[in-house]
Amino acid sequence: MLVYPDAMLHNMNRTGGLIYSQRILLAIVNKGILREDAYKWVQRNAMKRWMEHEDFKTNVENDPDISKVLSREEIDECFDYQFFLRNVDLIFARFGL
Repeated sequence: MLVYPDAMLHNMNRTGGLIYSQRILLAIVNKGILREDAYKWVQRNAMKRWMEHEDFKTNVENDPDISKVLSREEIDECFDYQFFLRNVDLIFARFGL
């Protein structure tokens, strides 16, 4: 199997950060905010990415509702792609690789 990490990272970044929207949503909900409200907050920032090509993370960081419940460090943690790789070794071990 050939793996091209730079190409993979490039493709992930093409979304402008939208791949992290679920993590942001769950982090907000875990702070006690109603899911419906959290969804509205995340959705309005995601739509700015789609419609106006703005950077999703920057919008999230500057959103007054989100910044009331998530610190800059918590937002940064949500945008860490390593989260998605946390079980890679376990998966390969299951296949004896």
